[in-house]
Amino acid sequence: MDIHKTLSIIYYIGMGLILAGIFFQLNDLPYACFFMGSGAIALLAIRLFNFLKGKPENKRLHGIMVVSALFFVGAGALMLMQRNYWIIGVFIAAMLDLYVSLRKFKH
Repeated sequence: MDIHKTLSIIYYIGMGLILAGIFFQLNDLPYACFFMGSGAIALLAIRLFNFLKGKPENKRLHGIMVVSALFFVGAGALMLMQRNYWIIGVFIAAMLDLYVSLRKFKH
């Protein structure tokens, strides 16, 4: 299997785990922080790979995506500590992802 296809699958699994972690936390179900944390770590790994291996023209956008993934990791840590303001980290990460999605990557 191609490395890019494998990385895409891991990326989508990580996003699914983040989404599951958010839903679990909103419904006060156990293990939400572990879903969120494992998805955020997978997302951070893929985004770091893209930052290191990406084109120099896209380094700034990939850097913003790495910061966004760090906010997801922070939100998972806040879930683990039973803090209610984990949603702020998710919101900031979502806004950074929205900003990057509206920018154009150079191919």
